[in-house]
Amino acid sequence: MEKIPPEIFLEICIHLYVKDLYTLTLVCKLYRKILWTKAVSIQKVWTCSRVLSFDPILPYPSLPPSKFMSEQEYIWFTLLADKCSICKIKIEKKDLFGCRYWEFSRFCCKECIERKTVSISYIKMTMPNLPKELLECLPYHKRDEKLYWSDDLHSIKTKYYSFENKQERDNWVKEKKEEVNEFMDEIYKYKWQDQYVYFFPYAFNVN
Repeated sequence: MEKIPPEIFLEICIHLYVKDLYTLTLVCKLYRKILWTKAVSIQKVWTCSRVLSFDPILPYPSLPPSKFMSEQEYIWFTLLADKCSICKIKIEKKDLFGCRYWEFSRFCCKECIERKTVSISYIKMTMPNLPKELLECLPYHKRDEKLYWSDDLHSIKTKYYSFENKQERDNWVKEKKEEVNEFMDEIYKYKWQDQYVYFFPYAFNVN
């Protein structure tokens, strides 16, 4: 690396596919340090790599990263992740879209999502005194009913009761609600993008 000027190194990286670029980050600590930063120039490298890797028939992911993700995180989440983030089991390609949970920013198999989330009905049954406003401070996945990430629920519950001053707690709740609403609105388009790509192959079978 010492013999390659930084600008030349980045120019080379721009022409790599995402899998090759990710592999490059595993070569040495220096490459990893450079390519995992959030500097504008490095974000551009990953953006170019993502576009270069587009499928010619159906470019994915064509949307730019969410404001809550860097290019590296976005590419990993949409293109490279193929193992459950909890149990590390490899997920079959046909099941990948169903294991991507934008609400939790996690990639999980069906068994782990069942184990790591709690439903609204379960919360009402086991935590009847939980303030209703607290659930409005958490992102949720909507299936038959709302599902919340269990660890996040316990974490935010601890934070909620840590405030001794009611005004401070109310201000915190207000900020969290706004943050979650913005986040849920933001990820909607990414969930739609996934659904479109998932069902796209069947469009060719329509008479």
